[in-house]
Amino acid sequence: MKLNHINLTSIDVPADVAMFEVYFGLHTSVMRGKALAVMHDDDGMLLVLNDFAKKRGPFAYPEDSDVHHIGFIQDSREQVDALNARLKIDGWDVPEPRDYHGAWTFYFKAKGGYFIEVATQTQLRRAELAIV
Repeated sequence: MKLNHINLTSIDVPADVAMFEVYFGLHTSVMRGKALAVMHDDDGMLLVLNDFAKKRGPFAYPEDSDVHHIGFIQDSREQVDALNARLKIDGWDVPEPRDYHGAWTFYFKAKGGYFIEVATQTQLRRAELAIV
């Protein structure tokens, strides 16, 4: 089985498309106005961004969704630091990377309202591997 796609609700689809292209190397396949984008990576995974304003109902987005995030793995601590610095230079509000659960990582909020994690691979301890 292979993960085929992820669909995220975004309150600013065009801003998120630009972010994923510039910082994470995704490519836009389809753009329908400001409400829908289909993007892909070099491995064929699809990321769909939708502005579901009419379907959100009483669910307060993004206030009720700060636990939702997607993650991008980097090969080294230096790569995490470099992306963090690049985002800061470009005006993004990103905290300093830190050691968290065995990974060098930071989280930041996308313009669409959800969170993005940038991290090195998490090194699980032997006791943690037994429960996976």
